[in-house]
Amino acid sequence: MNTLNLRTRRPFQMIRGVLQVWKYAYRPFLLFELFYKLMTIGLFIPFVSIVFNKILEIGGFGAAANHDLLRFALSRYGLLSLVLLAPVAMMLIYTELAVLIYIAYYGMQGQTVRLRAVVLKALSRLPGLWRIGIFGLALYLLLLFPLLNTGFGSSLLPNVTIPNFITGELMKTSTGTAAFVLFFTIVAILNLLCIYALPILVLEDSNRFWRAFAKSARLFWKSKWSILRAVGEWVLAFVLIVAVFIALIAAVIAVLPESLPETAIVTVGFVISFGVYVMTLVMTPLFITVVTRLYVRYAGKKHISLHSGELDITEGHTRAERRLFASQHRPKLALFGLMMLIAVGWGVTALLTDWGEAKDEFVIIAHRGNVNTGVENTLDAFEGAVEAGADYIELDILQTKDRKLAVIHDHNLKRLARHNVNVYDLTLAELQDIPLFQNGYAGRVPSLDEVLDAMKGRIRLNLELKTHGYETPDYVSSFIDTIRRHQAENEVVVSSLEYDLLQEVKEKAPELKVGYIIYATFAPLNRFDADFFVVEEAFVTARLVASAKLIGKPLYVWTINDPERAAHFYSLGVDGIITDIPKEAREAVKELGGDPVFLLELE
Repeated sequence: MNTLNLRTRRPFQMIRGVLQVWKYAYRPFLLFELFYKLMTIGLFIPFVSIVFNKILEIGGFGAAANHDLLRFALSRYGLLSLVLLAPVAMMLIYTELAVLIYIAYYGMQGQTVRLRAVVLKALSRLPGLWRIGIFGLALYLLLLFPLLNTGFGSSLLPNVTIPNFITGELMKTSTGTAAFVLFFTIVAILNLLCIYALPILVLEDSNRFWRAFAKSARLFWKSKWSILRAVGEWVLAFVLIVAVFIALIAAVIAVLPESLPETAIVTVGFVISFGVYVMTLVMTPLFITVVTRLYVRYAGKKHISLHSGELDITEGHTRAERRLFASQHRPKLALFGLMMLIAVGWGVTALLTDWGEAKDEFVIIAHRGNVNTGVENTLDAFEGAVEAGADYIELDILQTKDRKLAVIHDHNLKRLARHNVNVYDLTLAELQDIPLFQNGYAGRVPSLDEVLDAMKGRIRLNLELKTHGYETPDYVSSFIDTIRRHQAENEVVVSSLEYDLLQEVKEKAPELKVGYIIYATFAPLNRFDADFFVVEEAFVTARLVASAKLIGKPLYVWTINDPERAAHFYSLGVDGIITDIPKEAREAVKELGGDPVFLLELE
């Protein structure tokens, strides 16, 4: 295609081309994605989970969490799980994307494929994956592409997200923000350079991933403006679709009576959920269609070598031919039907477990107080949390050089005080002489004694015991003595990332409730001895909530800083959240019927 033609294309040319492909490909696209997602939920994920958990148990990591998982990853058992499961995951992801590429390519030719044929074709390529640079392909499919996190991806591994507690801490400093932006800029660039690698491997029968990567990078440079125009077209189309959808919902609400029967509300919710699910079915096929069209346009067809052999992509068989096929393959069809029933059953079960039971008493825990009224972990922030209607305040405790207990999160004061000095190198008095600054506020580090005095009878406290590696042996005993001296046993709970520290607290002060903070685990919660659990949101699922209910232990989620996410976890049935926005979170929960628990518990 010459430059003149490129410049005189009609508006929305890419969308027009994609719609032309989908005229022939929409049915196999949707059927395959529905089937593969059900198989992923019902078979692939349970299989991978069972094998992985078995390896954890064999290695003695059945109750591993947090940094213990790093020990597992660096052990021979972690290497074994990587060797066994990474190739399986890679082949499952490759198969799905390869089938979608075949469907899109034949759709460009005006042909509707037979799913069985293209699935077999994709499966026939699996043995060759071991010869095409498995490390590079695995790196792309299992990490680089999922990290892009744009709403499309494979059914098995749709995206990989960095936990919010990491990104949140990074974004609090200019250096951390710069590192975060740089990292995702590199991820985005590498994904763009790899954008045609899969079509090259699938359609050209290429046998080297790194060669495919090099060719993809060259094609990307040639097609960069077309990619940019395609992105612009799809963003505009998405905005228009969302606007129309919102307008339709508003119109329906306007004509409906104010009081609707519950069945009508459930029906409307089901329709919306169904529409969202259909969108998840089409996102990845749409992306594959765009990429495949651009690949064919800029690489040409001369390099495409499918070697289809017996691959029959045509449709239109007679009824007699279909009957003959059914009779010849009856055992296979019966097995296929059985697998589908199993997948559907497991899929429906997984779907139903995503419906939690909202708590009437939902705990809002202010993360380090309210940073909209003062520096985190200071008395001004704590006063703001009380005014915002929080039920608890979560605060952090570190030991100073003179064995006093200071309320501060960071080991080093560089972030809040612009002083490169460590807490364990300062006495409490020296620490309190250093002013803190955050969000236009100034403050100072309070002691645990000051906080217990100021908050007594007004709000409950979630005291997180932190470690910097220089604690004295009497750290826990000193903490317990402070609590007892203020007679605050019934107004505080204790939490920590350090499991051994919690067990020491429980042994020396059984009257205190202790909670295990978990940012990563694959173990069931009944493996841990704690009175409650605080889990990072990326690991909170309906099944985890159900497991907490089975053992009768409260489950809280951290750190939720979006009112919609707060409402989501309330609906999921967790017992509460830790948040930087206690007022907004409380309002979001109240709209759904949640009541504050502070007065209920302290009256």
